[in-house]
Amino acid sequence: MLRKLLKHEVKATGRTFLPLYGALLILTIFTKVAMTIGAPDFFSDNVTTGPIAEIILGIAFTLYFVLVVALCVMTLVVIIQRFYKNLFTDEGYLMFTLPVKTWEMVFSKLVVGLMWSVVCGLMLAISGFILSLGSFSMLEVSQAISAGYADFYAQFGMSLNVILFELFLGMLVGGVASILMIYVSIAIGQLFNQHRIIAAFGAYIVITIVMQIIASVIMVVVPLANLEAYMEGIEAMNAIQWLINGTTICNVILCVLFYFGTQYIMQKHLNLE
Repeated sequence: MLRKLLKHEVKATGRTFLPLYGALLILTIFTKVAMTIGAPDFFSDNVTTGPIAEIILGIAFTLYFVLVVALCVMTLVVIIQRFYKNLFTDEGYLMFTLPVKTWEMVFSKLVVGLMWSVVCGLMLAISGFILSLGSFSMLEVSQAISAGYADFYAQFGMSLNVILFELFLGMLVGGVASILMIYVSIAIGQLFNQHRIIAAFGAYIVITIVMQIIASVIMVVVPLANLEAYMEGIEAMNAIQWLINGTTICNVILCVLFYFGTQYIMQKHLNLE
């Protein structure tokens, strides 16, 4: 049943995102062509464009910026809308009559929301890469990457891949925690009979404030506790790794709390409109 939920969720959300991604690619190519024709040296200090080319480039970049912002906003809106509307409004009556467990409903929303967040990031990266084509050669990129890996290993005595993997894992777990934080806030908001959206927003703010207070305390206490170790010469990269991995562990804990908190409220205190 989980597979069917995931398939349905991907289809439902894909109708919104796929046209946006297609529009982003088309607009990116159009902008790149306009840059190539009207401003071949756009990324250099010597930009020579005519008034018509400047107008076309200005319109293209304005539309591009608007679309990028819209894509990011829509990703967040869809994540919120799909969870709230499908589970805590009239549609929830249908969802909870299906032979589906609560954790499957939450998990399917989470996986698809995270998937579109990752796809959004990849599409923006691809778009930026297309726009930057011509300002460098692939040989230069390859040489720069190889030199960067060699310099990193020479300075820190470890592979850059280790840090990149830890960063990727940390960002992935952080993304999951962010989505689950939205879910648990919505779940708390539905406990109220009126003004549920405002209550959910308030819950989100309260959770954010509590997390910031805890993070501030940890940042103050931990360095003091390890001051002697730092004075003995721990390398900066070790400290950075500790920060990255420590943040990832904290986000894992938050994921567990938010996930089971959401599931508990939906199982024990469900209050549909």
